Amino acid sequence: MKKEMTLDKGTSPSQIRVAKAFNHQTPDRTPLFEIFQPFHPIHWDIAGRTVGTDEAMCWDAMADGIAWEELVEAKAQAAFQVNKFFEVDMVRLNRVPKKDAPRPVKTGPKSWKLEGVDYVLNERTCLVELSNPGEKDSYSQRVTEEEMISIIEKWDGKSSEQPVGVDPVYRRVRQLAEAEGIHWVYMAEIGAGTGVAYYPPFLLMWMMAEPELFSRWLEMKKLPALKRTRELVEQGHAVVAIGGDVSCDKGPFISPATYHEFILPAIQEHTNLIHEGGSLVVYTSDGNHWPIKEDFFFNSGVDGYKEVDKAAGMTFERLIAEGVKKRLCLIGNIDARYTLCQGRPDEVGREVVECLKLGQQSPGGHILHASHSVHEDVKSENYYAAVNAYREYFGMKPLSRPGGGLK
Repeated sequence: MKKEMTLDKGTSPSQIRVAKAFNHQTPDRTPLFEIFQPFHPIHWDIAGRTVGTDEAMCWDAMADGIAWEELVEAKAQAAFQVNKFFEVDMVRLNRVPKKDAPRPVKTGPKSWKLEGVDYVLNERTCLVELSNPGEKDSYSQRVTEEEMISIIEKWDGKSSEQPVGVDPVYRRVRQLAEAEGIHWVYMAEIGAGTGVAYYPPFLLMWMMAEPELFSRWLEMKKLPALKRTRELVEQGHAVVAIGGDVSCDKGPFISPATYHEFILPAIQEHTNLIHEGGSLVVYTSDGNHWPIKEDFFFNSGVDGYKEVDKAAGMTFERLIAEGVKKRLCLIGNIDARYTLCQGRPDEVGREVVECLKLGQQSPGGHILHASHSVHEDVKSENYYAAVNAYREYFGMKPLSRPGGGLK
C-alpha cells in the first residue's frame, strides 16, 4: 500500500493543483508542465543569450576556463526564469556537466574537440553536435560484448556508487523560486536499466540466449539507480519519472512476454521504492505501448504516464476508451512531433483546447504537456501559442512574448 504522498502535504496553488490531478480530483484548472530542452531559443526571449542559454557560448566559455560555479548559476537562472515566465506548476530541470568533467578545446569559429572527438555548431538548431555522429555513438565505439561480460564477471554484487548529493541547479532554482514565494512541484527523472530502446544488440540477444547473464547486468545497472532514487526522493522531488523508452511507433522493442519477464519486475521494484519514500511515479516512454498495455500501465503500479506519444497511436481518445485514463494521470498530449514543429500557431491553439477537453473527460487526472518536450525542432512561437490557448481556456490573461521574438 502507498504511503501518504509528498504532494498531499503541499499548500501552494501549484502543489494543490498537481496533487488533485494525480488523486483523480478536479483542480481549479488543469496543471501546466513542460520540459524545456537545454539551449532552446525560447530561453533567449526570457533570459537573454548567456552561457546558460546558448550552447555555442557555453562551449566557448568552457574552453576559455569559465568557473563551474558560474555555469551552474547561469543554468539555474535560465531555468528559473523560463518556468516562472510560463507559470508552470511542475518543473523538471536539466543538469550541468560535473565539476571535474573534461572541457572542450576550441578548434575553429564554430567547432570544438572534446576528448579527441570533433563537434560543430548546427546552424539550424543552434546546438553543438558531433561532427561525425558515428564516431562516438556507433555500437563499435561503445563497450563490446566481451568487455561487458568481463565487467559483469568482476562485479561483486554491490553498488560502489558514492552519494551524489543535491544537484546544484535544483538547489539554486529552489532558492530563487522560494525567495519569490513560488513553490513548484519538482520532478526528478532517473532510469534503472529498463530503457530497452538504448540496449546494444547483444543485450537483446542475452534476454533470449543468456537470461541469467542479462539479469545480472540489469541488477548491476539497477542498484546504483535505486540508491540515487532514494536521494532524489529525500531531497524533495515529489514526482519521479522512471522507465525510459521501451517502444517505437510499431510497438515494443521486445515481445510482451519478454517485457513481462525482465522489465516489469524492475519497474515494479523501482515504483515500490519511490512510493515507500512518499513520492509519485510516472512512467516515461515514447512509442506505441498497446501490446504491453496491462503491464505498462496497470501492473507496473505507476501513478502517471509521460511522453504520451500521440503520433505513435497513444491518443487521448484511445487512452480513454481503453480505460487507461481512469487509472493514471496523463501528462500530455500536445503533439511535439508535428503540430508544435510544423503547424501554425492557430492549429496549435486548437489542439491545446481539444487536449484540455479530452483531459477532462475521465477521472484519471490530466496535466498539460507536450508529447515529449520543447525540443530543438519546436518553434518558439508555437509554444507561446500553446500556453496562451491554455490561458485563454481558463480565463487567464495572455502572455506577451518578450524581446520581440528573437531567433
